[in-house]
Amino acid sequence: MRAIIKLLVCVFYLVLGTSLQAQDSLYYRQTIAKLTSDDFHGRGYAFKGDSIAARFIASEMERFNLEKWTPDYYQTYFLNMNTFEGETYFSFGENYPAPELFENTQFMAYSHSTKGEFIVKAIKAKEVYKQKKRKFKNQENLFLLIDISDLDTKDSIQKEMYHAVLRAANLNMYQVKGYILVSKNLLPWHLAYGKLQLEHLTLNVTKEYVKTTPKKIEVNVESNYIENYETQNVCGYIKGKTYPDSFFVCIAHYDHLGRFGKDYVFYGANDNASGTAFVLDLARHYSQPENQPDYSIAFLIVSGEEIGLLGSMYYVDHSFFPISHIKTAINFDMVGTGEDGITMVCGKAFPEEFEKFKTLNQTHNYLSKVVDREATSNSDHYPFYREGAMAFFIYGMGKSGRYHHTSDVLDNLSLGGYTGLFKLITDYFNLYQIE
Repeated sequence: MRAIIKLLVCVFYLVLGTSLQAQDSLYYRQTIAKLTSDDFHGRGYAFKGDSIAARFIASEMERFNLEKWTPDYYQTYFLNMNTFEGETYFSFGENYPAPELFENTQFMAYSHSTKGEFIVKAIKAKEVYKQKKRKFKNQENLFLLIDISDLDTKDSIQKEMYHAVLRAANLNMYQVKGYILVSKNLLPWHLAYGKLQLEHLTLNVTKEYVKTTPKKIEVNVESNYIENYETQNVCGYIKGKTYPDSFFVCIAHYDHLGRFGKDYVFYGANDNASGTAFVLDLARHYSQPENQPDYSIAFLIVSGEEIGLLGSMYYVDHSFFPISHIKTAINFDMVGTGEDGITMVCGKAFPEEFEKFKTLNQTHNYLSKVVDREATSNSDHYPFYREGAMAFFIYGMGKSGRYHHTSDVLDNLSLGGYTGLFKLITDYFNLYQIE
């Protein structure tokens, strides 16, 4: 009889453990789904998407009873941002198909509100590169079209020419109403350009869409430049049992590119709802009394990453505890994959600490591989690294939607590395538990 009872108890705890693990995974998936819903407007600054996301994140921290540095978990700061909440329309006329935003056409984020019909005139990239001074008639009624689709950026001269054209358009070298840049594929779209609103509009189109120079362009673009826009980092922590003044730091940015116009939404499931959900999941785990760590763990979920690491830079400059008290900072950005392993940026900068992650993974086979990489300034680990903290940036490798595109949705995420990464991180923190 005792043997039967013992067996039933073992089965109960096995089922319970499986259930709890499944619940973790369910929480992770549900949190990504919440953050990428239409109600959050792509977590950008149009329609206050960042504020909606911040309220949700703070409510989760409250639910987990995280310790607070501020009454509402917010660390408020201000930024300037060009937003597009209205019309985003253009046409070259009936001989051209309807444009597909961010497929074959896009407006640069600094673009000014522009409405009307304008003349189009083509000039050569070589002419821009040589900075020939030209005066155009009716400059206020003119768009200059510059074709850079044939430039080979592997060639040093053509690369200089390519960048000269981008500078000319960005700085409005010819003082016209706008520019049409024709490229083989769409250029990288930088939200950071939106920190400024310039006095002209720049349209980027693919060569496949504009095979011949149009005679005119009809435009109706509405942009709204907001100065001193209030945004916020969301910060909480678990107090360590033994060393409450020393911190592990878990970082993720919750902001994304937001909504462009009335219809186009950058959902940002992998970038970076996945990292935000992962940090919240760690907070949920360590908020349970049986998991309280010996060292404190800070959970810093920041805004402003897509505009140039503004939130993490602000945090480092106004930290709630000395940066020197950080044992390890780990930034989770695009961790919604991982079936092909993970990369640890700054792994080469801190080889001894990286080896601990690698050894844990090899011992337990959590992930297919853990790869190190040099220090870079491409995500929110960097302000911490620059201030002397041991900081890593982890991203997953595997299946997801397109980067900075409306297809970056939960249905296109594998979530293949979630379980392995969660175990790897908690095992790493356990290395510093006091026996």
